[in-house]
Amino acid sequence: MANLTKIGPDKRPVGETPVCVFHRATTPGKGELPLELRGQAYQKESSQIQILTLSAFLELGLQYPDEIRQIRQTADKAERARLKRNLLPAGCISCQVKTRMAGVRKEDKIEAYNSLIVLDFDNLEDVTRAKQDLAQLPYIWYIGLSVSGEGLFAIVPVDTDDWRDHKHYFEALSREMKDIGYTVDGACSDETRLRFISIDEHPYLNESCDIYCLPEDDPEELQEDFQTHDIPDEARLEMYVEEWERKKIPLDDYDEWLTLGMALSGLGDAGRAAFHRISAFSGKYDAAATDKKFDELARNTRAIGPGSFFYRCHQRGVIPESIPHYECIPFPVEVFPKKVREIILETHKHQNFPIDYIAPCLLFVAALSCGNAAVVEMQMGWKEKPLLYLAIVGGRGTNKTSCFDFALAPIREKDDEQYERYVSEKALYDAEFLKPLKERNPKLEMPMYQQYILSDFTPEVLVRQHKANPRGLIVFFDELIGFIYSFNKYRSGADEQMWTQLFAGGGVTVNRVGADPVKINDTCIGVFGGIQPEILSSFAKGKIQNGFVDRWLFAYPEKVPYPKFNDVDIDERIAANWTKIIQRILSLPFEGTPKVVKLSPGAKALYKEWFDNLSNQKNNGGSSFAGLATKMDRYCGRFSLVLEVLKFGCKESKLQDISEDSMRGAIALSYYFIACGIKAHRKFLSSPVDELPGMQKTIYDELPQSFETRTGLVIAERYGMPERTFKRWLSTSLFRKITHGFYEKRYR
Repeated sequence: MANLTKIGPDKRPVGETPVCVFHRATTPGKGELPLELRGQAYQKESSQIQILTLSAFLELGLQYPDEIRQIRQTADKAERARLKRNLLPAGCISCQVKTRMAGVRKEDKIEAYNSLIVLDFDNLEDVTRAKQDLAQLPYIWYIGLSVSGEGLFAIVPVDTDDWRDHKHYFEALSREMKDIGYTVDGACSDETRLRFISIDEHPYLNESCDIYCLPEDDPEELQEDFQTHDIPDEARLEMYVEEWERKKIPLDDYDEWLTLGMALSGLGDAGRAAFHRISAFSGKYDAAATDKKFDELARNTRAIGPGSFFYRCHQRGVIPESIPHYECIPFPVEVFPKKVREIILETHKHQNFPIDYIAPCLLFVAALSCGNAAVVEMQMGWKEKPLLYLAIVGGRGTNKTSCFDFALAPIREKDDEQYERYVSEKALYDAEFLKPLKERNPKLEMPMYQQYILSDFTPEVLVRQHKANPRGLIVFFDELIGFIYSFNKYRSGADEQMWTQLFAGGGVTVNRVGADPVKINDTCIGVFGGIQPEILSSFAKGKIQNGFVDRWLFAYPEKVPYPKFNDVDIDERIAANWTKIIQRILSLPFEGTPKVVKLSPGAKALYKEWFDNLSNQKNNGGSSFAGLATKMDRYCGRFSLVLEVLKFGCKESKLQDISEDSMRGAIALSYYFIACGIKAHRKFLSSPVDELPGMQKTIYDELPQSFETRTGLVIAERYGMPERTFKRWLSTSLFRKITHGFYEKRYR
């Protein structure tokens, strides 16, 4: 087989990829067996390992025709497996390994990842037809007969050089195979898996195949990417034990103590030390007894592993700061000044405004009322404007529009005043324009309408209007899906790119054919409105990978009840107080240069601690979490400025610096919006839960996010689902197995 011209991710022909080949070794009384299958480690320097190119490995079967013929003529599957182990070499195609010994961490086994995935298709009814079908896929490099002759295997180059991505790519490929009617052997998800040599007289070979990339908005990527990376158990254990020690939790319940000891007993000395450390806060703690119990558990326990320890920690609220873990929480109203809290609570009480809707709306309007008038300096060279992109997520009839109207009322009043002034000045201009040229006032300029709120506009109008009102603009859509659907009427992809750039508050230029370019250097344009949960997937479609949706804040409460009639009128002073607060914020002077507000020393220390904790979470979380959380770094600074500006509007601050109190509030807001953002990201794709039959959906909704099998069985029995049916259901893609007896729902 000649070297192919197709260039793989490592910039060499795929056929030249090095493959570790494990040859036979003689063992007295057992015949010839591959070392790996006898549980021994393969070392790179061993004479039993040979490095071949992938092309040479695929041709190696030609040297074993008799052995392969014998295997293919054997009807019994178990006997075929025995013959393969006894007679044939095997190679690791996906990666180069130093050892395959059980119990060795993968990072210690793998020397290099080959950026190749092998797909096995077993027991095919029509091998020839299957090969023809699979050959239609552009990313398959090779298809050949398996050693049994009854199946096929395919080799696919992928666009990652990180072995940790192997399983994710494998699962995406498996779903694509399932879509065309073929099932892949799940064992191929192990990147260290060996493949026995084979012979195919007519293999399929595509020298110009594509390199496989994950589908955009891949559902598994979105679901899995908010989970933690494959942190070694010992490192994860240390994080949780330190948090246990920080909280000083007494472990007095004997059954729980025993369960945690069982969970830790498989981790050797690290588990023993952890068992002592978490036991030490109990009044019953005895070091010798703890040691004795651990030894007993280490000898006898096989049922549960360390996952049970982490599960129990989560039940007790022992969650390290460096592990991403966010549950939806109520909006933290306490972060606002007293007058704003009163507005939120009174409108909630008397006008049925959901707190999770009205509070973010007030935050947004206060931010854009300030606009370019002030910036917060996080550190030298890093300034943030009070610029937000906000989506209020709720179904029909949940009072979103009333919250919008209340929050925007002072700005609409300002726009009405500006419009009346514009009409008056335009009338004078028109009258002047009708005079003879010699009698006109040469200094009179065309008036401009300095409005704040825009809902229907072209990009040119947006930028021109911002030049008329350089303080800032509010783009408001009662239904944000209309904002998304307005994109790209003139240029494909251009409007989406523009809004991504506008998030930073820098300059923007709009060019159109047949029109002069429109440019502004210092923008402050916020966007907000409502969206129904059912159409979040349409909102995000095609906008996940480019980071557009990561710039959005989502106010997405767990449940908003439909309001009941309230016949007690709200005090008129509540709306009047909100107007006064916004008018005072609008009084902040802006003559082209913003007021720079710095962090107080205490606020800076709080922000640094939070920033570092969030960085640890991003390091331990997936790329989707990191994208969302990275924008929250900026939003936290923006929140601190808006809270300080609201205090200024309430006459509680002179806006000299960011106080510790405002920074604490900003951090609380960041936690809230991260939790809501994770929930929204999970909703960006249609959840399979929505398609479940009534009883299954009811049970799924009632199950806790993480649960023991016995807890699930109680809930299932309540609704008439048999035990056997429920346990089979747990093995579907709707659930993730944490460890023996513990599961987690994949969807919320």
